[in-house]
Amino acid sequence: IIDEQPDEVVYAFAGAPGVLPGESGLVLAARGSGLYRSLDGGQTWEDALASLDLPEHLPVTSLLVSPDYEHDRSLFAGAPGGILCSTDGGRTWKVQSLPQPPPTISALAISPAYAEDQTVFAGSMEDGVFRSTNGGDHWVGWNFGLLDLNVMCLAISPRFTEDETVFAGTETGIFRSTNGGRAWREVDLPFG
Repeated sequence: IIDEQPDEVVYAFAGAPGVLPGESGLVLAARGSGLYRSLDGGQTWEDALASLDLPEHLPVTSLLVSPDYEHDRSLFAGAPGGILCSTDGGRTWKVQSLPQPPPTISALAISPAYAEDQTVFAGSMEDGVFRSTNGGDHWVGWNFGLLDLNVMCLAISPRFTEDETVFAGTETGIFRSTNGGRAWREVDLPFG
């Protein structure tokens, strides 16, 4: 499947260790034509979204693997208008739609303590940052103080459970939240 369009842009890769007999490890590829999954280190690929029976290809722009994947098998994929969630290693997916007009998800980040707090962040083009505290079942926009809503990348502090620090990289600069994404302040950088 993936070889049929060799010149197509790959937006993201993600990998996870094999947890079932016969799995050498999971590799996901996010592309404009969809999401592809390999269980043999990238030797063969299959349409990871086949279970959704979509009428046309759904572009996938970002990927995320749970830090507790060996136990929860949770995966997330960003797409125009929503976030795809899987809890079975990518065999099946559910779609969580976001408010209209549908934003394109450009970045995903997950709490290092996801097993306990179920916190995931999604950055979008034109609509800022969304946050879920229930494993991706419900998303809320948190953009107070985020002066640029074109989020290109996200990062979470390794000590997120203590400091609640999240960073959002935008077209105009870096923003930091120290209250779990509820409010943002621009970071003053020493270079210009």
